[in-house]
Amino acid sequence: MNPKVIRSIIALLSAGWLAPLWLGVRFYLDFMQSELWPAVYGQPKMNSFPFLEAAKGSFTVTCIWLGVVVYFWAYRSFTPKTDPGSA
Repeated sequence: MNPKVIRSIIALLSAGWLAPLWLGVRFYLDFMQSELWPAVYGQPKMNSFPFLEAAKGSFTVTCIWLGVVVYFWAYRSFTPKTDPGSA
């Protein structure tokens, strides 16, 4: 496989955990705006979408993904490098 493709895949997987993190934060902020503040002011809820459940699921995916990324880079940094010219 082309090294540029492999590097692109590794970069995407290494930084991809930011997408579910952004979704989780977005769901939480939408909950604050759509359900919490109207409840504070005594107004009815605007919708019935489970914002906190969606945020929880998104944050779970983020934590698992970030753990896999950290494990991958830790494993890769401690793997002995072989010098192609030494053999």
